[in-house]
Amino acid sequence: MIDKYKDDENKIGDLLRQCRQRKQSAQHQLFQIFYNYAMSIARRYVSNTETAEEVVNDAFFKVFTKIDLYEESLPFRFWLRRIVINTAIDRLRGTLKTHESSTHYEQQALVIESSVVEDLTREQILAALDRLPPAYRTVFNLFVVDGFSHEEIAQMLNISSGTSKSNLARARQHLRALFSDDFEFKK
Repeated sequence: MIDKYKDDENKIGDLLRQCRQRKQSAQHQLFQIFYNYAMSIARRYVSNTETAEEVVNDAFFKVFTKIDLYEESLPFRFWLRRIVINTAIDRLRGTLKTHESSTHYEQQALVIESSVVEDLTREQILAALDRLPPAYRTVFNLFVVDGFSHEEIAQMLNISSGTSKSNLARARQHLRALFSDDFEFKK
């Protein structure tokens, strides 16, 4: 297993070197290898598959035009992840400002059975995230899924860290409300 990983790592390194030489066949192969990974990231941030595909295409365009900025000592996957996230945020930036301080949701005290949450499918989770306002969805993804701090999120989105914390709390409240509507929970 370790040898296979090392072979994959070497293959990616070779493809990246060829991409630096602007070889289209290498760019195509790299795109094919990482397309699903990039789509899974983009899809969390935008509300539909078509927009996610546009984000992925834009992100790969940035990868190929800025490939000389890639630091080979770091895993390519992490660099690509950051580019996809930033591209999705750029796409959402105008929408985020208009929804930043929009609807407030009542706080609901729910006790969610862990077995119900564990049984949620990826599609159910994405559907719930899609129903969040863009500002809440973006902060939720950045904080909960991608592990950024509120300070980092504030800097990325040009908002205060307090707004980031507030949007996260509201996203969680909204998700609780969505899940309580879709599933039966015991108190």
